[in-house]
Amino acid sequence: MGRGFLTPAALFLFFLGAVVLSCFFAITPLAFAGGFADLEGHWAAGEIQKAVAGGYLKGYPDGTFRPDRAVTRAEFVTLVNAAFHVKSTQGARALFKDVKPEDWFAREVQAALEAGYAQGYPDGSFKPQKAVTRQEAACLLARLLRLEGRESLGFADAGKIESWARPAVAALVSKGILGGYPDGTFRPTRSITRAEAAVMVGRARGGQEITPVSVYLVVKEEIVNIRSGPGTGYPLLGQVRAGDVLRARARSSSNWYEVEFQGKRGWIAGWLVQVYEAPPPSRDEPSTLEVKVGREPGRLVVTLSVNREAACKWEEKENPRRLTVTVPGVTVVRSPLEIDVREAGLEQVVTRFPEGEAGAAEVELLFEENPLPVFYQVETPAAGELRVVIPYQILQAEAALEGETFLITLRGTAPLAYRAFTLRSPRRLVFDFSGFVLHPALLGWKREANFPEPGEARLGQYQPDVVRLVVEAAGGASFTAEPRAGARELLIRIRISGLAGRRVVLDPGHGGRDPGAIGPSGIREKDVNLAIALLAAEALREQGLEVVLTRDGDQEVELRERADKANASQADVFVSIHANSASNAAVGGTGTYTYAPPDTTPGPEREVRLYLARLLQEELVRALGLRDAGIFEANFAVLRYTAMPAALVEVAFLSNPAEEQLLANPEFQRQAAAAIARGIVRFLTE
Repeated sequence: MGRGFLTPAALFLFFLGAVVLSCFFAITPLAFAGGFADLEGHWAAGEIQKAVAGGYLKGYPDGTFRPDRAVTRAEFVTLVNAAFHVKSTQGARALFKDVKPEDWFAREVQAALEAGYAQGYPDGSFKPQKAVTRQEAACLLARLLRLEGRESLGFADAGKIESWARPAVAALVSKGILGGYPDGTFRPTRSITRAEAAVMVGRARGGQEITPVSVYLVVKEEIVNIRSGPGTGYPLLGQVRAGDVLRARARSSSNWYEVEFQGKRGWIAGWLVQVYEAPPPSRDEPSTLEVKVGREPGRLVVTLSVNREAACKWEEKENPRRLTVTVPGVTVVRSPLEIDVREAGLEQVVTRFPEGEAGAAEVELLFEENPLPVFYQVETPAAGELRVVIPYQILQAEAALEGETFLITLRGTAPLAYRAFTLRSPRRLVFDFSGFVLHPALLGWKREANFPEPGEARLGQYQPDVVRLVVEAAGGASFTAEPRAGARELLIRIRISGLAGRRVVLDPGHGGRDPGAIGPSGIREKDVNLAIALLAAEALREQGLEVVLTRDGDQEVELRERADKANASQADVFVSIHANSASNAAVGGTGTYTYAPPDTTPGPEREVRLYLARLLQEELVRALGLRDAGIFEANFAVLRYTAMPAALVEVAFLSNPAEEQLLANPEFQRQAAAAIARGIVRFLTE
């Protein structure tokens, strides 16, 4: 866009992105087509009046337009949907934690998601009231129009444009949809205004009038292109053949029809189709391709299915690393053109129709960049079907000695869940990762583990779907494991065991005739406490610790008897396991109690007991993700009468309906037990 195009009046910017607008665009009940009180002399007055006349933009009931007001994400998607006739095909649903079905913008957000141009944030929110920046708007619009540019950007502040926004900004600038400011800047993080959004949307529409229609189109020519916008300058989305039937929902003043294509919107030239008011006679089904991403135990599977026999060809390419599959004879794709995966080392699956290759589709699997490339297998189980099987893999392993601690870091393409246990003769720690395969480059991986006795760490494929890490430690060893990077990385710290001969007492609260708290759906605290205690005992024994349980079944045990049992066993640590309860069902979270006032019998152990409580609380909160209710001091009998460091954990609130269901979940119980075990091991070793 030349400098002459950037008049002071053109302080607009770009529009669209992964964001949204609000009720000021297509929602307010009154429009003022005759003019707005605050638009006289405004640089964008003409474009705003065109938008109002086009029916996709409105003002406020007080007769104002408020052109310089920032646009929110909810407002922005509302404007875009109205301008481009983007509608949801489903009822409003709770797609995000901050978008409720009853919100005025819920259907607009859902329509934007279905159209594939907007998305939410990693924390499960959409942030509907967040202002849209210029670079975000560019991304949204470029996604909707399937535009991507690689031209260099000449703005003075081009370096401030985020890398993820550069292709979109370049594409919109090259199309004349987007520009900068008179001072040569782009100001990518500036919020887009209502006036700027109106100008951008109008330019994205090509200055054309777009009228809603409801007609059927029959393709007249042998092969006809479907494009992302109403003109030959827009990117190619796909192709249709003579006789194919399409449903049109809008027509531009340049005689292009907006059609339903591959589950989304596309445009076809009106002079290449026959128009019908009612459905035309049916014909043979066109050649179609469907791309699906599915999950099987231990692997991800991408399946390409064609409704007739097709000889697919594939090749591996680099920079970026990808697998390209060419499927001949395809005219219609019945699945999204872009599928974001971000799992098993696969980033995205993209389907396109290459220019100049009539009747052929190209499917690209884009892989993550890793030191060791993700490996996969290509299968052709039947005519017209191709499968790319990508097993979950461990593809990085590192080892280092830090003082007397041996550090092992593993990285995988999926969360690294493991089972740890101890074997004897010789004594060794074993970690099994089920549902994984070891990258071929790591087969035979070994590292010396002299910390301080001679030992060895090694990785191997123990079973077809089980990777095993073995750490030899003749004198015994203990470990802690820290998940990182969404649990796809695991840092294991191994120390020569100071745990041999150490004894822990676990006290599952309540039991027998005493059920403890009872949740809204009838879950009993005594059952939850016992389940977690048994799992924690197993985890501790795997580390070489001796574990004593105050009860190992549904027995009733007096409070003083529990403390006496711990004292008689000369235990090193005592931990009582409970679930909390409150009269307010909304209260939730994890808390830990101890007891050692300075003037009491446990007083001399005050700092040690507080340290134990802090470690348990840290591990539980980190593992369970519930509210950190804090560490408290309470005169509980099991804490008052025990002669060793003691703490009582309240894992979650049984009175809270959501947390009650978590407490009844075996996986949640396992996580809580593992966290308690880690806290105890840290207390004994750190």
